[in-house]
Amino acid sequence: MPAPVNVKLQHPRVPVANWSQESAQWTARNNAVGGNPDFYPLTIKAAYVIGIIHDLCESVSCLLKYPHVRETTYIPAYGVFASGIDLLGRCIRGHSTTSDNTEDLRTGFKWLAPSPGAAADPVLITTSSCAYTVNNLIAMRHFAAHGQATSQFVNLDYEILSMMRPLLAKGLDRYWKELLTGECLCDQLAKAAVLAFRSAPILKSWVLFEKNEFGQYESVEQIFSKFDWHI
Repeated sequence: MPAPVNVKLQHPRVPVANWSQESAQWTARNNAVGGNPDFYPLTIKAAYVIGIIHDLCESVSCLLKYPHVRETTYIPAYGVFASGIDLLGRCIRGHSTTSDNTEDLRTGFKWLAPSPGAAADPVLITTSSCAYTVNNLIAMRHFAAHGQATSQFVNLDYEILSMMRPLLAKGLDRYWKELLTGECLCDQLAKAAVLAFRSAPILKSWVLFEKNEFGQYESVEQIFSKFDWHI
């Protein structure tokens, strides 16, 4: 059977260093889990990214499972969540080096903005106690990852992740749809330095994209909307 879905481009339109080798690696990873052989290498890479972010979201859910220890687990949970935003931003930017870059985080968070625009530092969410801009959320990620004492936050806001989850679901859905219909983000995805490290995230995406118990295919938004991070 032909592949049920593919991104717009089979191969990038722009020069990508070692793309021939990388595309072969994605194909091999797909073959290892019995994926449809007609999936484009770029489709497999996109599925890997979605699978990785889904794994990160599952890790967030595990960290938030026991509310009585939230003072211990909430900051690490936010750091894990922000890793997914970092990966999304890397793919959107086509960041081709392995260096850490705050611009990946910035791009990822801005992609999730409910009303994308020209604002340099848009407000993404407003909880019952505070409004959070992209720069605020980046600063919190750095605190979660490095334990920096320079964060401007006084109290930890336990509403942040529950309010970010719908934005993530909608943002990933829009990203996936644009990969299916547009060429620019396909080129950027090809350029992005994403290591074909494991096959499991690819299998995860193919399983998630299968028909549900009602015989229906679920959208990326529906898949990620199943996470509940209220505590």
